[in-house]
Amino acid sequence: MSLRVAVGIVALVCGSICGMTATFKMLGMVDQVNERLPKEEQFDSLGWYLTKTQRLHREYKRLYPDGRLLLQYYVACVLGIVCLLICAWGFRFFAK
Repeated sequence: MSLRVAVGIVALVCGSICGMTATFKMLGMVDQVNERLPKEEQFDSLGWYLTKTQRLHREYKRLYPDGRLLLQYYVACVLGIVCLLICAWGFRFFAK
């Protein structure tokens, strides 16, 4: 096994961990926001799409202006994307 493939495998594992971390941060935001919203406006844990996610982020910023979960979510997403790009490089996905 070459060093490049080993780096790709490690990056794949790190990217997966970042994805799980981002998911847990998002679910933490849902729990915190739902504690302060009325029953009819609360978020369901399933069925996420862009506008629902944007609404959650807006509500989290409004209800928790000093909250750190949104920043941690963004950092985990960016790190996950970087790790997956490194993984693609390691497995020569972009090679000719």
